[in-house]
Amino acid sequence: MGFREVLVELLEFIIENNGRLNLDEASKKLNKPREELVKILDEALSKGLICKIDEQFKLTDLGEHLLESHREEHIHRMVHSYVEETALDRVRNWDAHWRLRHGFNVEDLNVMRSDLKAIPARIEELIPLNTLSEGERGKVVYIYGGRGLVRRLADMGLTPGVEIVVLRRAFLNGPVEITVRGTNLALGYGVAKRIFIKRAP
Repeated sequence: MGFREVLVELLEFIIENNGRLNLDEASKKLNKPREELVKILDEALSKGLICKIDEQFKLTDLGEHLLESHREEHIHRMVHSYVEETALDRVRNWDAHWRLRHGFNVEDLNVMRSDLKAIPARIEELIPLNTLSEGERGKVVYIYGGRGLVRRLADMGLTPGVEIVVLRRAFLNGPVEITVRGTNLALGYGVAKRIFIKRAP
């Protein structure tokens, strides 16, 4: 993992902990030596990516932009790996790529970016729902899809923040049965792989 990746992980750790930063906890969670995190923290402060206010850290606009770019790149990799199951393409113009390759219009693209910005966890911890095993629990964090799919899933009770349990998984890309808000739902494989989950500890 290079400097930029560790820096982004540290920024996400700060957001996840509401601006508080315990370097020992961060070292354990990110699996990096404390001394390395101290250097990266100093670098982030000197480059104006974060500022310190009353013993708490806050991302600056520059830090927010870096984190947003990272999350967009990460979700793009996940979409190619899990949703579309296609080779990852090289992107020079993100707006054009999302519109032409993935079918997003400008409004959907703005909603996607806003949703990515609001993710309260490290994006590296997210996995598609269809990869959970029977009996595993998780929390819905992000749904990749157009407004119609997101609305339909919301009507079923599947919204960011809700906890789910996988009851059954059918063989060979069949439906995934889950329980959400006390109700059992069967989701098609194509829908389940668009729902990104943070696995329960």
